Amino acid sequence: MKMAELPLAPVERVMRNAGADRISIDAVKRAADEAELTIKRLTESAQRIANRDGRKTITSRDITLASRLIRVAEPCP
Repeated sequence: MKMAELPLAPVERVMRNAGADRISIDAVKRAADEAELTIKRLTESAQRIANRDGRKTITSRDITLASRLIRVAEPCP
């Protein structure tokens, strides 16, 4: 698997702000990979919504709708 394009420092900061006290570098790298995959899925879904509406540009509304669709399709345990 290729390394995430996201910088690790902001990912670690988000993890710490979520309450993690100690985080291994491998955990930060894995979280960055997962965040990148989530962004890609969200973007792909939003692009389909924009295309369906006859647009090329993704709007914040498309992202919101895509996020809702993803949450409905893949509910958290």
